[in-house]
Amino acid sequence: MIDVSEIQSRNNKSGTEVSRVVEAMIEELIDNFKLNITVNKNYTIGYPGMEEQFKMDFCAIFHDFGDQQWLLKTTNSIRERIYGTEFFAQNIRIIDSKNSCIERIYVVVPDSISEAEHKNVKRYSKKINSETYKSFLTDVITISNLRELIFRKCMADTSQGVLSNIVGKDAEKRVVQLLNDKSNWKLWNNFEAHKHEVKSDTFPWFKIILSGIGFTENKDQINIIKAVDTIPMLDGGGLAKTDVSFSVSFSSNNIVTHNISIKKTSKERVSVHEGHVADLIRALQIDPCGDLAEALMVFQKYGSKKEIEKAGLSNLVDVLSNKLPEYNRALAEFAIFGVNSPRINNKTQVADCIFFMNSSDSKCFWLRNEYIDYYLRNFSSKGQFGTPFQWTYPSGKRGISIQLKGFTSK
Repeated sequence: MIDVSEIQSRNNKSGTEVSRVVEAMIEELIDNFKLNITVNKNYTIGYPGMEEQFKMDFCAIFHDFGDQQWLLKTTNSIRERIYGTEFFAQNIRIIDSKNSCIERIYVVVPDSISEAEHKNVKRYSKKINSETYKSFLTDVITISNLRELIFRKCMADTSQGVLSNIVGKDAEKRVVQLLNDKSNWKLWNNFEAHKHEVKSDTFPWFKIILSGIGFTENKDQINIIKAVDTIPMLDGGGLAKTDVSFSVSFSSNNIVTHNISIKKTSKERVSVHEGHVADLIRALQIDPCGDLAEALMVFQKYGSKKEIEKAGLSNLVDVLSNKLPEYNRALAEFAIFGVNSPRINNKTQVADCIFFMNSSDSKCFWLRNEYIDYYLRNFSSKGQFGTPFQWTYPSGKRGISIQLKGFTSK
């Protein structure tokens, strides 16, 4: 016999946990980035002179944007009272119509919901954003989507260069946190047993990474994961290709370690390597006395094909175009993952996998060899000198360093 009270109690606890995760996420954002936001719980409003009967779980007030408000309704499932939420949202917007304080109203679900529930979310989100359905909600989104939307709104006036650095560092911290998060371990080890009381805004990424290194959810039981982003500096200074290093211990006593390079960008081309050309010559084991090494040194001096040709050295442009393609695989391994870099002093500095955190592609995590195969197959014809890279120099460093720009997985 079904115990209705037990089910109700479980659902209440589950809903409370969703709210807790949302609140913790927003508080962390505010603390980490000093965001000028106030978040109030248990928002209520009513018509003048009447009971405040229309409710939402949170109200986020953006003080740098004229105190615009985002209202949030958290839930485990959009099937639970979604039309009641629509009714509340409709009346809230009517009451607010004179003040126009409320910019958005979101229904927020945990990222760790089941595949079936994810389909329900996508289906209702599509209805909300269609031209044939009237909704008073802005959208139905996951907790991680909400985090990204809040972050982007608050950083709207930040310069692109500064923002890129902030986004990159944040991505690294997020990966360390999600790998070390015991909630994700529980969901991985037995999703069905823990899905009601354990909520996560990063479990989909966690699954992508663990599956990507060859393990199976519910089968390969995790004992402990230790992830860090404190990677040693290269000899002579500079950052390693590895952003996060982690070790996983399984109940089978199997222990594996991997080093991840993390990318989070909307650009089609990003800098993947910069440094003195001598490092590249050594890494690719090019004869330092040969014409290819000479051509590479000349490229560093002049900084572009056009400038080399203007200097009357077109023959060295031909050397680059004819001989560099032979090194494409080694070049990609060096530029993207740090393989054979002469400045390596610790094995954790060489990445063996790559993770595109904001990619909409189904394939966003790759082990090194499979990514190199993919990269060469898709981008070898798009670069310069027959390579899968654009060749240039860092700003203000012509004659001192070279820079290689690679293509993203778009």
